[in-house]
Amino acid sequence: MRIMIRDSGRELPLIYSKEDSIVLVTGATGFVGSHLTSELLRQGCRIRVLVREPRAYSGRGAEVVQGDVTDPRSLANSCRGVNTVVHLVAVIREKGRETFRQINYQGTVNILKASENSGVRRFIYLSALGATDNPGFKYARSKWEAEEAVRSSEIDWTIIRPSLIYGKGFGFFNRLIQALRMSPPFIAPVPGTGSTLFQPIAVEDVISCILRAIEDDGFVRGVYEVGGPNHVSYTEMVDTLLGVLGQRRVKVPVPLGLMKLVAPLMAVFFRDPPVTPVELKQLDLNNVTDKDSVLKNFGFKPRDLKRGLEDIREYLKSL
Repeated sequence: MRIMIRDSGRELPLIYSKEDSIVLVTGATGFVGSHLTSELLRQGCRIRVLVREPRAYSGRGAEVVQGDVTDPRSLANSCRGVNTVVHLVAVIREKGRETFRQINYQGTVNILKASENSGVRRFIYLSALGATDNPGFKYARSKWEAEEAVRSSEIDWTIIRPSLIYGKGFGFFNRLIQALRMSPPFIAPVPGTGSTLFQPIAVEDVISCILRAIEDDGFVRGVYEVGGPNHVSYTEMVDTLLGVLGQRRVKVPVPLGLMKLVAPLMAVFFRDPPVTPVELKQLDLNNVTDKDSVLKNFGFKPRDLKRGLEDIREYLKSL
């Protein structure tokens, strides 16, 4: 059996994968996890998924193990007999006991220890572009701390740092659509100057990077930043989304200072607000890497933003 990656519709074979090896995926019910498990199963791989609630995983063909990354005792069985762990569990918003520190950092430490104790050979960690040791950026700091734990592990690890990921499933552009729906008709709010740069990457391309890292030992002990082929501003992302949706709206800049005052109030009145103070803080930093990062490191060209959104036009219109 060979795991394949996709490049503009073509499938490229990777290194031979033993049929008796098991890939454990944490966060299998999430956005990236659901796409990854579907692709691994499609290719005939043996996979195991770690879930807090088995009924939450609707995929077929995977071995389902109940556990929680915050509970070290529940992780031993999930890692037993596993060759590779792909760790995707993370929160981008804190809620109650689900804090950045508890889930993003400590959860990673816990699954690492369970992996080491079970003899896991490979550990792939999905971090985030912009991970930093600056305590002013709470989410990005938690991803940095988790990376530090991974880097200190004796397992053959790989860290992948994607920019904004988009595709079918809840992600950044869902938030943009949410903000548009909460705005007056014909108005598209833009935080600040809208000049913060991003490098959106399609979830399918992130999956291809993960598959390559699973199979190729050349990625061991490497940190790889990945993004789409273009640097685009927040304003340009809004323009592209509106074009794909066939909408015409006037973009209205909203001062970041005002938004930072309003965001905490939105968290009080809305169960799921379109933006949080932590997310607004991230707009202080560009979220980009080399434009050819995927081609240079993983050997294929990722799709650009316009094409990627066109591919999921009907999904976006259904939101």
